Amino acid sequence: MNEEPTVEDKEIDINDPRLPDALREHGKLFKKPARWVIDLGNGEYLLYAEDFELLDAVYNCF
Repeated sequence: MNEEPTVEDKEIDINDPRLPDALREHGKLFKKPARWVIDLGNGEYLLYAEDFELLDAVYNCF
């Protein structure tokens, strides 16, 4: 059985200093500010609100 590769879902606090400043600034623009991030690699991120509502998919953010 061949399994598709999956991204390990690991939430990162939006205030983690390893994340780009531009990502944090973008996360502040939503009605519900971003609180959690999943790093997909290659400058791609998923932004989530405190209640884990998906807010945005971000690309080319380094």
